[in-house]
Amino acid sequence: MKTMKTMKTLIVITAVAFAAIASAVEKPKMNVIPLEADKAIIALSNATPAYFEISINSEAGNTIYYKESKSKITDYKKIYDFSALNDGNYEVSVKVNDTRVKRDIEINRGKIYVGDSKVSYDPFVLVDNEILKISYLNFDEENIALKIYENGEMVYQSKLGKKFAINAGYDLSKLRAGNYQVVLEGNDELYAFSYIK
Repeated sequence: MKTMKTMKTLIVITAVAFAAIASAVEKPKMNVIPLEADKAIIALSNATPAYFEISINSEAGNTIYYKESKSKITDYKKIYDFSALNDGNYEVSVKVNDTRVKRDIEINRGKIYVGDSKVSYDPFVLVDNEILKISYLNFDEENIALKIYENGEMVYQSKLGKKFAINAGYDLSKLRAGNYQVVLEGNDELYAFSYIK
């Protein structure tokens, strides 16, 4: 693995900034209501009109269903027929701007069991004057790591920890010219973006 000299700097975010961020994010709600064998209503709502993305994924991470709203909406409701799916665990996910709401569902012998709702927010990531700034609210208190790849090869990694509020800064000025992929990982990949220097 290549080494990269990186100076880690702290980004100080005050309580006022956190309050501003919290009030600016979307707060969508999602309900999954079993109706009868193999059928359920998926209902979404948001206080302000927004584009919705809804997906249903298998336990292995395969996307079984995906839909984007064509216009900004505040409510969506549809009956889904799960009869073609095998017994097992699935995840229903809705994304509105930088906010994602997920619910686990289990299909077992024609019955649908619905788990609790989990909300997550995309991290705030900014590169300014070759300083990578990251701010992330880690609701699930996962062990978060930052990894930087060049052409598929990892050139740097850093453990950010399990804290609820993660704030970090990295000096990217020592990177040579090239195309980089910056990835934040928890139990799964949380967020990725390309950086060209």
